Amino acid sequence: MHELLLDVKGQSSASSLLNNIYTSQRIPNAILLTGTEGVGKFYSALQFLKMINGNSEIINQKISNLAEPYVKLIQPLPRGKSETNFDLPLDKLSQEDIDSINEQIKQKSKNPYYQININNANNIKINSIREINKFLALNYNEINYRGIILIDAHKMSTEAQNAFLKNLEEPPENAIFLLLSDQPELLLSTIKSRCWTVNFAPLSNFELKQILLTKFNYSEETEDAIEEILPFSNGSATTAVTYLETNFEKIVQKTISVLRYSLAGKYFTASKEFSSLLESSSEIDIKNIIDLIIMWFNDTLKMKYNINGVKFKNYTDTLEKYNSRFYYFDINEIVNNLNRTKNAIDNNVNLNLIMMKIIFDISSIGMKTK
Repeated sequence: MHELLLDVKGQSSASSLLNNIYTSQRIPNAILLTGTEGVGKFYSALQFLKMINGNSEIINQKISNLAEPYVKLIQPLPRGKSETNFDLPLDKLSQEDIDSINEQIKQKSKNPYYQININNANNIKINSIREINKFLALNYNEINYRGIILIDAHKMSTEAQNAFLKNLEEPPENAIFLLLSDQPELLLSTIKSRCWTVNFAPLSNFELKQILLTKFNYSEETEDAIEEILPFSNGSATTAVTYLETNFEKIVQKTISVLRYSLAGKYFTASKEFSSLLESSSEIDIKNIIDLIIMWFNDTLKMKYNINGVKFKNYTDTLEKYNSRFYYFDINEIVNNLNRTKNAIDNNVNLNLIMMKIIFDISSIGMKTK
């Protein structure tokens, strides 16, 4: 295994595949790196780019700094006032937005596990894709491979995906596309078929803890808090950091309240609790809440069949009460509905509608068992 990939924690399978690609000397034009947010896809993309560029100290530093022309970042961006598809990606944005974007890219260069989070950045714009052509038009013979990294590649609009496809159909020399996505099913099949796919697994609790302590510089004084949130983080550094930056116990308590009121058919109170939950922290979003609700339902199944690994250990009485009342209810339907709802969030669906759908889906359990 190449030394650069050994530093990517918890991804032996993905690293092995990337290492095999490197040693074969048959470097593809595009690689699709898939897996949950915050498991090392971006870090692996940078490490691989360093490998195929000769692993020299100077070039490695340029790549780590996300410096052009070594690296071109393409990411979801907000749409500016009166912006057209022919404007440059940042031209119509406010200076405040531009400063925020630059600061977050700086943070990403310092810590590849850091998640860039830009307000109202819902799509990769077609004018960002057009920037790729300008980037590739310039000749840099001293670089073996320039890397074009698409963060959240699945957030390209259909128009942007079709424009990007032309780059894959006529691949440039001395360049490689690295597409990162936790929802590759949203990419056109014609794009996926032109990429080598490398799948990334969720991190183990041990590996996740090491990343939190070394990459995010959490001190040993926070170890108790880290241990508390690890089981709920789905092997994702992004989720773990989100929970560490909130009053996690309060989030859990309010999530349980939403479940109780929804199961009792108290829609108004459930929606009030749900709104309060989302407003309690700018870090928490509705996807986090859906994940916690799904974990809670999975815990009811573990309790029912005496399976180890219950996450809501402080709420076993609530889990037992649920099972005593809804013992014969199959949770697969509700879990599938919740996952579908979670995936719809990226499609700009109204959050209030999503919130009410979750409440009604949960309340339907009580109706079906009466």
